[in-house]
Amino acid sequence: MNICRLCPELATNASVKAWNTPLFESLNFVALPSVGALVEGWLLLAPKRHFISLGALPDPLLPEMGEFKEFLCSVLTQCYGTVTAFEHGPSAAGRTLGCGVDHAHLHLVPVAFDLSNEVSPLMPKGATWTPAGIDDCRAAYLRRADYLYLEQPIGSGRIATHESFGSQLFRRAVASHIGAPHRYNWREFEQLPTVMATIRRIRKWHEENGASESVLSHLVA
Repeated sequence: MNICRLCPELATNASVKAWNTPLFESLNFVALPSVGALVEGWLLLAPKRHFISLGALPDPLLPEMGEFKEFLCSVLTQCYGTVTAFEHGPSAAGRTLGCGVDHAHLHLVPVAFDLSNEVSPLMPKGATWTPAGIDDCRAAYLRRADYLYLEQPIGSGRIATHESFGSQLFRRAVASHIGAPHRYNWREFEQLPTVMATIRRIRKWHEENGASESVLSHLVA
């Protein structure tokens, strides 16, 4: 039986782990500082309810997710510069592509280099990028296809599907680009100093912008 790593933490709303404590939230989503962050500012946008991937989200949640993503990207751009979004989208629990999390989460990462070029050599033969949006993620999920989803720049998406993606491909690509290829695995390298630096910077943003500590009321109204 597969047990979700995130659901128990989100249900209690009192995680002792810095990376499972929301920095922002809307009615149905949270933004978490990512464990294993290879660069400062790495956030995860995740639904509070359990879904295997963003492609599995029901239609009524999509507008809220889009607005929340837009807000988070604005904050990260103010704090760090150019932002890239990506997802490892497994078709079911226990898939290698799920990286051992099996709860939908979109990575929002302040990187400006061409991530598609960096990750393409790590992709299996036959996996190619095509222009896409969240509807294409939904289509992949419904036909039980694992997918990689990338937005770079934000709002310009592309997708690749395959039956045998490896694990943590985008993380491997980022780690390689920054010269630390052996540190890609979040299970082995928690990168706590980087996680804490992100938390401090976001808290400073809160102070500078007069935002509440965690809840964005304009997103949940």
